[in-house]
Amino acid sequence: MRTIDALDGVSLAAVASRNPDAKALLAPSCAVMTEWRELLTIPKLDGIVVATPPESHAEILIAAVEAGLPVLIEKPLAASRTAGHAIEAALRQRAAIVVVDHTHLFAPGFRMLRHEAAGMGRLRRICASAGNHGPYRADVSVLWDWAPHDIAMALTLAPGPARARTARCVERQLFGGVAAERLTLEVELAGAVPAYIQVSTLNDRHRWFAAVFEAGTLVYRDGNASKLVRLPPNAEIQSTVGQPIWVADEMPLTRAVLDFMRAIRTNDTDRTSLELGLAVTELIADLDDMLHTDVEGLSAAP
Repeated sequence: MRTIDALDGVSLAAVASRNPDAKALLAPSCAVMTEWRELLTIPKLDGIVVATPPESHAEILIAAVEAGLPVLIEKPLAASRTAGHAIEAALRQRAAIVVVDHTHLFAPGFRMLRHEAAGMGRLRRICASAGNHGPYRADVSVLWDWAPHDIAMALTLAPGPARARTARCVERQLFGGVAAERLTLEVELAGAVPAYIQVSTLNDRHRWFAAVFEAGTLVYRDGNASKLVRLPPNAEIQSTVGQPIWVADEMPLTRAVLDFMRAIRTNDTDRTSLELGLAVTELIADLDDMLHTDVEGLSAAP
């Protein structure tokens, strides 16, 4: 709401929320409804933003597209393989405007990393780590909540067929009955490029994403003063010696909304964002299968 309110040329027309305090947070001109399907009947609406629990994404997205509305939807695009397949089947023959908010794809630091990557030679591997003490969510697992970011970045740098290699839970604790976990994941990207990813709700807050090329390493660190650093070949990823690269000062969500507005105004039905969201869903579902096999094996051990 704050992001849209700060932008010119766009306004929030209506919100579907069962929060009784929602009305007090909105402009008087913004309607508040309790059911999301009511939004689809508003005349002259230009688009829908889906910021709901992941298990509801597929139903809302499909209904909005069938109503002819462009959609900006939070990650993950879907919360299961079945839901991903339902989206793919429903939208296969439709020219729809769909933008998936894999937040870090819109971050200036990662966008500059992609720009710099063009002159760095062959991509050798990706290493990434992200975590925080929470949020501890009962509605979505650590894997589905955290991993879409890094997997989306990895697939964007190395587009093409990818497959899950390993997924392991190396630590697990319960907080109020909700699981907090540290997970290690490995994905093989196109060109046999390995991606090693750790996500955790048991660590201090951090996020870094390192792309190792022939000519050096680019490290994107969200939350650091230097968002992007170039390291020389064979340098340690955690090295403090590196060349900071200037990046623009813009919030990722602002860029996501601006890109969504542009797509609406130009009727851009390019499926890149949608196809990426589907690919991320499929990979995470594969990793989830491996993770459950691993957890079951651990729990059965003496």
